[in-house]
Amino acid sequence: MKRFFPVLCSLINITTFFAQHAVIKGVVRNESDGAAMSEVTLIINGTTSTNTDSKGAFQFSEIAIGTHKLSITLLGYEKTERLINVISENEIVEVPEIKLKSSAIQFPEIVISESPSSYSYKYQGSNFIVSSKDIELSKPVGTEEILKKVSGINVSGDMGISNRLNVGIRGSYPRRSVNILLMEDGTPIAPAPYIAPEAYYNPPTERLDGIEIMKGADILAYGSNTMYGAINYITKKPSLKPTLGVNLSAGENGYHSEYLTYGGTWDKIGAELQVLNKNFDGFQDNSQSSIFNTTAKLHSELTTRSSVYMKLNYHQEESKASYSALTPYTFKVDPLQNPFDADDLTTKRYGVDLLYNYKLSNSFVLSSKIYVSQFQRDWWRQENTLIKASTAKTYLGDNFYNERYSYLDGQTFGNDDYIRVGKVTGGKESTRARNRLFRVGGAQQTLKYNVDKENFKMNLEATIKGHWESFANVEIKNDSSRFARSGTIDRDQYYELSAYSGFIKDKLTYNRIVFTPSIRYEFVKMYCFDKLAISKMNGNDGSKYFGSQKNAYSGFIPGVSISYDLIINPSNKLNIFGGVYKGYTAPIADNAFLNVEDGVVSAPTVTKPINRKPEVSLNFEAGIRGDLLNKFANIQLTYFNNNVKNYYSAGRNEAFQTLGAVNVNGIESSLNLYLHKLFNSENHEVILNLAGTLMNGTILSGLLKDSDLLKAKHTDATKTELINKINSERKGFDVYYSNVAGQDSLVSNNLSLPDFGKIKRLDFVFDESGISNNSIPYLPPFILNAGFTYTFKGLSIGANINYVASQYTDYLNFENETAEGAIGKLQAFKTIDANIAYSFERHKTKYLNGLCLFVAAKNITNEVYQASRLHRLSSGIMPGGFRQINAGLKFNF
Repeated sequence: MKRFFPVLCSLINITTFFAQHAVIKGVVRNESDGAAMSEVTLIINGTTSTNTDSKGAFQFSEIAIGTHKLSITLLGYEKTERLINVISENEIVEVPEIKLKSSAIQFPEIVISESPSSYSYKYQGSNFIVSSKDIELSKPVGTEEILKKVSGINVSGDMGISNRLNVGIRGSYPRRSVNILLMEDGTPIAPAPYIAPEAYYNPPTERLDGIEIMKGADILAYGSNTMYGAINYITKKPSLKPTLGVNLSAGENGYHSEYLTYGGTWDKIGAELQVLNKNFDGFQDNSQSSIFNTTAKLHSELTTRSSVYMKLNYHQEESKASYSALTPYTFKVDPLQNPFDADDLTTKRYGVDLLYNYKLSNSFVLSSKIYVSQFQRDWWRQENTLIKASTAKTYLGDNFYNERYSYLDGQTFGNDDYIRVGKVTGGKESTRARNRLFRVGGAQQTLKYNVDKENFKMNLEATIKGHWESFANVEIKNDSSRFARSGTIDRDQYYELSAYSGFIKDKLTYNRIVFTPSIRYEFVKMYCFDKLAISKMNGNDGSKYFGSQKNAYSGFIPGVSISYDLIINPSNKLNIFGGVYKGYTAPIADNAFLNVEDGVVSAPTVTKPINRKPEVSLNFEAGIRGDLLNKFANIQLTYFNNNVKNYYSAGRNEAFQTLGAVNVNGIESSLNLYLHKLFNSENHEVILNLAGTLMNGTILSGLLKDSDLLKAKHTDATKTELINKINSERKGFDVYYSNVAGQDSLVSNNLSLPDFGKIKRLDFVFDESGISNNSIPYLPPFILNAGFTYTFKGLSIGANINYVASQYTDYLNFENETAEGAIGKLQAFKTIDANIAYSFERHKTKYLNGLCLFVAAKNITNEVYQASRLHRLSSGIMPGGFRQINAGLKFNF
């Protein structure tokens, strides 16, 4: 009996334990921005674990009466523990909101905010955050589809799936995003960020966890091209639990994408392998594209004081990419036409990033970064010419015509109907290669010093950085066949650059005020080698820089930001902010080796040395942002005013011969309304997103030369328009005829239409007495975007409409277009996208749990519009607005 009694008591205890059904639940958020944190692992009593859902919520069931230890250990965040008391059976214990604090050794470059706000307070100036949720809901095929929704950004597409990004920020020229600082995880990704910043590499959207767009003084921390704005792509990090991810999609026009990942976090080590294969036949004939991208990542906290992050990336593209676009006639007859079947682009990129943080003490952290990349671009482009459509069969011959131009059969032609065709010489078409190899490397060391008192905080950063670039450009002329891939080298250039910089930023917080002064110093040295010319020089002594040209420049770039919290409480927050900073754009390879005296640009001579300096600007912004009405509304409203001087690189084949000055100002706004809060519904989520941009850009001064203007195929309308422009602002035009000796002769009289053919040279003078109030190109006066999303449990439905006002594409602001399409106004256009998806979250059938099915439709109205004339005379009209419908599935094992 004595032995039986303890056993009976044990059985009673066990029975009592299993009879208890208490629940512990709560929400995990990021302390810095209040964003819900998904897939966070929580462990209770060291044995039972669960993960937070997409809203940061977690729940433990079947919990016994007593005290329980709840632990959260997450890579990049400080360890958090809570003691939870359960005092009665069937009790539901609501754990106070758990806020995870970033560890001092976290890498902020690779972390994206998941806050419902469209901005982040980690940046003092205006900024816009695209979260992983935003990307997941829209199922984009390329980043331009996402960026067009951001206020202040103008997308000027050249078709495809954003393989080569073409966007402008606050009035910057959009061709290849040349004036924007592009980064991936905080590292510059342009082929050569200083001397060749054109965006020939752009990360596929499948790899992205989010996007940061910065426009204020914060961008001074990152380097060159700080005049207009910066885009930082945040790529996906290793998942918290070992996961095999499969993301498959397919659609119209031969589109298909296969994205596979495997990775996870084991204790304090996260690792992942990502592989992407993506193919697209294109919207036009001969516009196929194929991408292969693979990335390996390692993220580890080595100790409580140190962490390391490493990323290896390989990217390859093979495309039938063309510069040769449409004429107005071809656009009207059939915008799907592209006869240039011999255009071939091949790119390969290798990149390595290595980051290391070490916590010296509670106040000091040392951050190190090393990055290297190599980008190879081989581009064979078919030589093209313009001919009248009526002469096509005669010029091309029967074989070429029947192969690629039979769409002209049965058409009637007017005098201004031109088409762009392959250039035929001796019965053969030819191509030219523009093959380039870029190498980039950099090393950066940052010391962070933090002070955290009750009413005062200081976050001081001091950085030194070395950056190196090289760029080899070889052009090969081939005249045996358009498909031949060898020939005669007629250009062989090499560039190298070294840049050394120091940067100091001190963020001072006192109660509700944040004041952040910063200053950057840059010293840049660059060389140019014309190898063909050097090969013909006498006296070559074998020295490294024999025959080269050199340019060097340096300068201080200051900035300051300030913000104040007008309202701050659990339900509402309203913050006003402002800033002023000096922006600069480094001279690129094509125009860095020039002489400038008293603002006049010329080729260098013995007495006129190379001294071209960066374009600089004084940028000001002020705005208001916050969460209002118990977080029902999230707003950001910004006024900006940028004054640019030393303005040279106006656009393709457009350059200021006397350096120009430009002013761009405007208002950017974004508003998110969380309509479901009106109904106090936990299961339903209804969000309305609105974004708008008003912009005005004026050329203040400068003498501009447009080498495409008089070569264009002018119609009677464009001839008349040009003559009227000259006569109405006569002092703004230097008109030259050809005299008897064949020299340029300046004329000052008013012109009539018959005088058009006499004009040999035409320069534009911008000032108050000359050409005034002209808009800069690719600056639509307003852009509007509206998006709507509805989610209910696993169902999500979304739609978006984007409207872009008409915009000029040249500095003379032509209303009419020339016959080849290089010059003329772009009319307003709109695009409508829609998507639907269903996710099987926490499904009782394990084979369905984690599965997501989706359909995404782009440009559903199929309204084809003129998207850009970015390549001007060598290209013509790039169309946009083609419909694309994709469907797919995403599954995590």
